[in-house]
Amino acid sequence: MIASISPPDDPIAPEILRTILEAIGQEAGAAVEQTAISPIVTEGKDYSVTICDAEGALVSGTSVQALHFGAAMHAVRATIAAHGNSIAAGDVFVANDPHSGGGVHPQDVVIQRPVFFDGRRVAWVALTAHMMDMGGMVPGSSAPQATECYQEALRLPPVRLIRWHEEVSDIWNILRVNIRSSALVEMDMRSLIIGSAVAERKLVEMVGEMGLATYLAAARSLLTRAESVLRTRIRDIEDGCYASVARVEYRDTLLRIPCELRILGDRLLFDLSAAPSQVPHFFNSKAYILRAVIVPRVQELLAPGLPINQAFYDVVELMTKSGTIVDSVMPAPIAAAHMDATMAVDAAAWQCLQLAINASPKAMGRDYITAPAPAAYGVGRWNYLDAESGERRLFTLMSGALCGSPAARDRDGIDLKSGLTASASRMEYADIEVLESAYPLLFRARGTAGGLHGYGCTRSGLGCHEIFEPHGIDVIVGNMTGTKSWFPAAGGAGGLPGATMRLCVKRADGSIEPLHAQAAGVSLASGDCFELCCATGGGYGDPLDRDLASVIHDVRTRRIDETIAGEIYGVRFAHGSIDAEHTAAHRDRLRLDRLRRARPAKHPVAQHAASALDGTPALPLYTGIVQHGDLAVAEASGAVLAIAPDNWLNGCPVLDTPIDDRGAGVVARAHLDPKSGRILFIDVIFKDEPPSLAIRPDRWVHASASASTITPMHAGG
Repeated sequence: MIASISPPDDPIAPEILRTILEAIGQEAGAAVEQTAISPIVTEGKDYSVTICDAEGALVSGTSVQALHFGAAMHAVRATIAAHGNSIAAGDVFVANDPHSGGGVHPQDVVIQRPVFFDGRRVAWVALTAHMMDMGGMVPGSSAPQATECYQEALRLPPVRLIRWHEEVSDIWNILRVNIRSSALVEMDMRSLIIGSAVAERKLVEMVGEMGLATYLAAARSLLTRAESVLRTRIRDIEDGCYASVARVEYRDTLLRIPCELRILGDRLLFDLSAAPSQVPHFFNSKAYILRAVIVPRVQELLAPGLPINQAFYDVVELMTKSGTIVDSVMPAPIAAAHMDATMAVDAAAWQCLQLAINASPKAMGRDYITAPAPAAYGVGRWNYLDAESGERRLFTLMSGALCGSPAARDRDGIDLKSGLTASASRMEYADIEVLESAYPLLFRARGTAGGLHGYGCTRSGLGCHEIFEPHGIDVIVGNMTGTKSWFPAAGGAGGLPGATMRLCVKRADGSIEPLHAQAAGVSLASGDCFELCCATGGGYGDPLDRDLASVIHDVRTRRIDETIAGEIYGVRFAHGSIDAEHTAAHRDRLRLDRLRRARPAKHPVAQHAASALDGTPALPLYTGIVQHGDLAVAEASGAVLAIAPDNWLNGCPVLDTPIDDRGAGVVARAHLDPKSGRILFIDVIFKDEPPSLAIRPDRWVHASASASTITPMHAGG
C-alpha cells in the first residue's frame, strides 16, 4: 500500500513513486489516445505526458518521444515566469512558440495544468502532441519557404485556455479562425486537456494516500539519487575533448556545425559555440531544444536503467551563442526547430559521447557502440479540398521518420527504426487500413526499401518505402520537409555510409519527377503516385570482414543480390554457393588494391622499432585503435598511425569515393590500415576538408613524445 511507505529518506520510496508516476502518465496517455482524432496521435503516438514539480523541474515523463520532456519542462517554467502568483487551481495553459515559452516547434502545442493539494501547488502536468495545423502560410504550418517566424504559424506564448475551471472563449475563438481544419485540431487539443485532467486527479489521490511530506521527499530523492549515479558514471569517462561535425542540408547547400564534447570530471559540456549564424530557413533551433534531444542519448548510453528526469538536464551542459542556428532569436523561422539542425547536432553529440566512451576502459556503455545516428526524416504535409463541405482538409504522414537504424559494433541495425534501443524514437508504423480510411489515399506499396543501405561488418537496417496515390478525390497537394537527400550518414569503424532519402512523383504518363527534400506545392492528380525511400544509418566495420553466414542470409532474404555480395563484401560464388577459400583470397587482394590506389597519409609514421610497443599497456582510442604510450596503433596489424598528440587519422593512407558533386564535392574518404589495407574509418566530407573526428583524451594529448623511438616520416608530409 502507498500509505505504508516508510520514512521520506527510505530508498524504496523514490522507486515506488517512480512506478506510480509512470502509471499515471500511461493512464493520461490512454485518455489522449481514446479521445484524439488524428492518426498521427492515435496511431503514430506523437504525444507525451510530462510530470514536473511545483517549480517546473522534471520528475517523470511518459512518451515514445522522449525529446518532448525537456520542451514541456521549458514551457512550464515559462508559464510560471509569465503568470506567477496568479496561477490557480482549475487553470489550464497552452503554449506553442519556441521563441516565447513553447515546445519544440509551433505545431507541437503544450497543454499545462497546475496540480494543487490542500491549496498548495505540488506539481504540474504537461501534455504535448503534434497538431495537423497551427495556421501560417502553408497547410500544416511547416513552410520551407518561410523567412520569418511570423509567416509560419499562429504563435502562442503561455496563455490560459481555462481559468478557474471556465473556458477562456476568446482564446478558443482566436484558434478557430486562424487554423485550418480547426474542428479536428480543437478535438486533438481537447484530448490533451482530458489527459491532463486524468493525471491531475490521479496525482491528487496519490499525494493524499502517500502524504505530502513523503511525496515531496521521495520526489526530491528520486532526482538526487539519479544525479549521483550519473555523476559517478561520467567520472568513469576519460577527461578530454572529443569532436565531430553536424551537417545540415538545405536544397543544394550545406551548413557545418562543429560539435565538441569536453569531459571535465563529472561534467558533460557540449560546445556548439562555433555554429553559424541563424538563417532565413525554417530549421533554426534553440538551446533548450538541443538539450531536450541530447538528454535521451545520454540516458541511452550512461544510464539506460534510470528514468529521464531533471538530473539528466542538470548534467548536460551546452555552450551556445545567441543568434546562431542552434540558439536563434526572433524573428528566425523555427517550424522545424527539432528537425534538420537539431537532428544533425544530436547525431554529432551522440558520436562525441560514443567516442569518449570508446576511449575509456571503465566507462558505462562500451558494449553498445554504433555508427552515427542517421539524423534523417522525410515528412509530407498534404491537403485537399473536401467536395462536400468546401473546407480545405489536411494530414501529415510520418512514414519518412522510419529510417533504418545504424549498425552496432556487435549487431546489425533494425529496419524502420532510427535507433537500436528503447530510448530512441519509437514512432509507430501506422496501419495502411487506418490511413486509407482516414485520408483520400490508396497505397500501392509499403514496406522496407531494398537495395542500398549502410554496408559493413555489421550492416544498417532498412528504411521505409511507400508508394501511394490520391483516391476518391481529384488532387492532393503536399509540402515536403526532410534531410539526408544527398549527404549521407557516415558509418563507424570502416563501415560504409548509409542510404540517402529519395522522393519522387511518378506521373500518370510514365514520367518521373525527383523531388527536393524541401519541395513545396507538390501536386498529385488522379493516376499520379508519390514514392518515398527513407535514408538509413551507416554500417560498422570493414564490409570485407562480414562473416559469410550473414552474407548468405542477406542474399537469401533478398536484402542484397549476388552482385552486391561480390562488389561490397568480396564474396565469390561457385555453383550457387559461396566459395570460402576463393572468397578469403579475393578479400585479401581487394585490401591490397585499396593501398595501391590510395593517397599517402598526411603524416605517415616510420614503421621500424616495433619493440617500442613492448611493455606499454594498450589503452583504447577508437574501435581497432589503441594507445601504447605516445603511439596510436592499429590493433590488428600493429601499424603505428600517429605520435601524440596528432590525430591518428592523419597517419592513414586515404581513398576517396565520390558521392555527390555539390559544393566542393562530397566524398566517402576511407582511412586505411597502412599494413593490411583494412578500412579503419570512412569519413563523409567535402574533399578539401580535414577529418571530421578528433579523439583527444587528456592521457593522449599529454603523452610524452620522448618515450617513443619511432619518428615521423618527412617524405610525403
